[in-house]
Amino acid sequence: MAPKILVILVFLAVASPAALAAFDVIEMLADKPTYSTFLKLLQDTKVAGEANQLRSATLLVVPDKLAKPLASLPADKVRPAVENHVLLSYFDPIKLDEMKTRTAILPTLLSVTDKKLGVLNYTRADDEQMYFGAPGAPCLAKLVKVVAARPYSVSIMEISEPILPAALPSPVAAPGRRGKGGKRKIKPSAATHEDSNMIPRKPVEAVVVGKGKVAKDTVSESPAPSPAPVSAP
Repeated sequence: MAPKILVILVFLAVASPAALAAFDVIEMLADKPTYSTFLKLLQDTKVAGEANQLRSATLLVVPDKLAKPLASLPADKVRPAVENHVLLSYFDPIKLDEMKTRTAILPTLLSVTDKKLGVLNYTRADDEQMYFGAPGAPCLAKLVKVVAARPYSVSIMEISEPILPAALPSPVAAPGRRGKGGKRKIKPSAATHEDSNMIPRKPVEAVVVGKGKVAKDTVSESPAPSPAPVSAP
């Protein structure tokens, strides 16, 4: 009888929500060479290991062509900057869109050691585009698409530029433009929609959803609007 009880207890432990919610951000990005520089930063700074210990997380990543401002930071600034790209809760475009307020302050992994700087400002502009920014800096990092997600444990979302501390220069686009991106509302696939009973075991691939259309790895080219002013919720 005792061996049977032991087997049942082991099965329940393996099948528990905590076990099902476990994730590995390195594994989720390993087959996406577009983000190899950001992945290397996650590994070199040990931030990936810390992110994997969270109950839920959201990673804001940039493709290699936009990662230089982050990778070229002074050695003592790289880790805090990378930590500030890891939100301490699960978010996707639908969850952000369902917020009651158009602005919010979202804690990041950096808040473990620096509660003042370890947050990101979030704002949803009048045209429904979503932006992030460091404390004291404008919200210029636009949400581009969902790269991968396991609701409601972890999501990885691409942004239009790295989020740098306010004291450092932000990689803004040429005068008169705020970077690429049009007025299409960005949505993940239905698999990332909030459903408390759904825990997918496979990541959701990069998806950009326009008005009634679904496409992969596409971003429109018209200028993005200025984000709405940021204020505390």
